[in-house]
Amino acid sequence: MWVQVPPAAPKFIELMLEKTLLSYIKRTYLPKGHANPKTADQFTSYDIKFFARGVAEMSAYFTSERVHLPKNYLNKKELRAGYLLYFVITNFLKVKFCLNEIKAAGRFKDNKIIKFLDLGSGPGTASFAAADMWRDSPQTLEITAVDQNTNSLHDAKHIFAEYAGKNASLKTIFANLHNKNISYVLKRERFDIAIASNFFNEIGDVQKQAFLAENVVLNHLTENGVLIIIEPALRWTTRNLMKLRDQIIEDRPSSLTILAPCLHGYKCPMLRSNNRDWCHIYLEWHRPKIIEELDKLIGNRKDYLKFSYLIISPSCRLPISPSPQVWRVVSAPMRSHGKIEILLCSSKGLVRATRLDKNASSLNADFDRAKRGNLVSFEGTAFIDKTTSFKVAS
Repeated sequence: MWVQVPPAAPKFIELMLEKTLLSYIKRTYLPKGHANPKTADQFTSYDIKFFARGVAEMSAYFTSERVHLPKNYLNKKELRAGYLLYFVITNFLKVKFCLNEIKAAGRFKDNKIIKFLDLGSGPGTASFAAADMWRDSPQTLEITAVDQNTNSLHDAKHIFAEYAGKNASLKTIFANLHNKNISYVLKRERFDIAIASNFFNEIGDVQKQAFLAENVVLNHLTENGVLIIIEPALRWTTRNLMKLRDQIIEDRPSSLTILAPCLHGYKCPMLRSNNRDWCHIYLEWHRPKIIEELDKLIGNRKDYLKFSYLIISPSCRLPISPSPQVWRVVSAPMRSHGKIEILLCSSKGLVRATRLDKNASSLNADFDRAKRGNLVSFEGTAFIDKTTSFKVAS
């Protein structure tokens, strides 16, 4: 049974991660000459202003289609600190959303040990999210984090030691992963969950990305394992992820299954329809105070968390689609004079569902609350009238 995971993050409750990060950043990255003994246990407005410069530089890189992202950018201390301060918390919640989609579907519930691979781990964001998801579980979580930056791996180990529960362990591997060395780096080890967060867009063209994804899925996952790929919700990176999905389907249509967000195994209808749109998701959230302060300083407004993702498996234990009447919402609601429209995607293709305001009824009331990423069900035509039953999955 496929379980819908609402595309909305709860009120920010990861206070322990925030506290751990702030403490680590201040004692590790604030120069001694800037430290004030009276505020050693506080992250002050002065500290925020000091680290905001690195946040602003990282934000500029990450919002410019990543073409200007310098190689080994995390070698710079100010950029590592900025990343830890601003991007770990936001990316942490994106990873948790994807892990929750897998966990809610019932995978690995019978495992005593869950083996987790963090590809291109950076400072360990995905590893922190995995440790958080299984913190109160009787299962043991064995995490392997691989990255080409020794400083980031150093940060990951120290933050993980403070943050993770007793049931989770972390092993780090220093390596610049690519198609030619992945089997050497990972040996014959297989994992239940592999996650690549903001990693595939740095590999190269879609063919190279597809080869690496297939290698991970076929050679380094357990039979019931999953590969989760998360990318920035930029047009270029996301359309490349959509092309990667199609390439995987074309290369190995019977061996690999796309579990989410797609509800079918056909070529992407949005990719074929135009060169403009890209399939991504918004998470609603309540910004932590420190993110609000940083947004004011650098001119951002992170009201929503945006990203694109794929979940791939070597097995077909979960159905690709719950039923032909289930669709994924792939746009924000488009309101115009007297009507609302939303784009829906399923095995039937890409459809623009329309409901005139005069046709609003108790049967189709869910049309008003359908959001990007929701699973919805309805029967009939894409023109929603008063008698159409339209439901958002709970």
